[in-house]
Amino acid sequence: MFAANLMRTNDGNSLSANNVEFHIQNEDFPALPGANHLDATHGQIPLGNNTDGVLSDSRYTERSTTTISENTKTGIQTFPDGTVKNIPAGMLSDQFGMAGLLTFLRAIESDPAIVALALGHDLTTLGLNLNAPERNLYATFGGPWADFPCRTQDLDAKVPEEYLTNVAIREKLPNIKLNKLSEDVLFYLFYNCPGEVYQMAAACELYSRDWRFHKGLCVWLTRSQYGGVKEQTSTYEKGSYNVFDPVQWRKIPKDMTLEYKELEERPKLPQSLQQQQQQTSGQQAAQTGATNVVSQNGS
Repeated sequence: MFAANLMRTNDGNSLSANNVEFHIQNEDFPALPGANHLDATHGQIPLGNNTDGVLSDSRYTERSTTTISENTKTGIQTFPDGTVKNIPAGMLSDQFGMAGLLTFLRAIESDPAIVALALGHDLTTLGLNLNAPERNLYATFGGPWADFPCRTQDLDAKVPEEYLTNVAIREKLPNIKLNKLSEDVLFYLFYNCPGEVYQMAAACELYSRDWRFHKGLCVWLTRSQYGGVKEQTSTYEKGSYNVFDPVQWRKIPKDMTLEYKELEERPKLPQSLQQQQQQTSGQQAAQTGATNVVSQNGS
């Protein structure tokens, strides 16, 4: 057993054994490797103006409190390799806690492609009007993985068995003659049958009737019969147009500059509908020929 000598910086005299209150046992604190060659002055603790020559408990407590407060201010530490340190004991340490969210937020700065994983999507950019007074979306919401809202025929509704006639009559219905339909019906097919062949068929028929789809405005428009085209070049034209508004469901006259590159090209009719139209055209030609023969025989 030995007693630690506390040296004073002002006079260099060792304190008497009676004033020493702190003792160290050799077996409790073994010497560190390589500590024998160090200067003995490195182990001395300057006491400054401490008249008692002993490090007071208040100063020791103050230093400990300062160290603890510095560690507390540091908080959660994240590193470029994704490592997280200094996580509080009461916080989740996996990727589902606040520490995992913090690593995502830090990674966004270097990889903006993962913003959707950490922050999600802005619903207003997905076509949902959150400012509308009626916010019930369950009626037409197709789910988080759907590309478009539920169609009218897909809505869940309880109806009598007598109304469920699709299975019985779907093979007996005649083919739809698009050239016989009004523009109002064509617009209904286009906006209420997304992703179906009849949407493309309605678009083809509207194109044949001089309607053009504007890719930037996402509306159908056609030249007005009254104003007409006032200026025309190889890349754009200015004039009066009728724009179909699907919300108000009417044609709205509008003067605008129309760039040809913003117009959708003629859509291709689906193969199944091409065959139907060919069959319909052949039947119409046969009926016309039979009618002519009957009229000639009658004359």
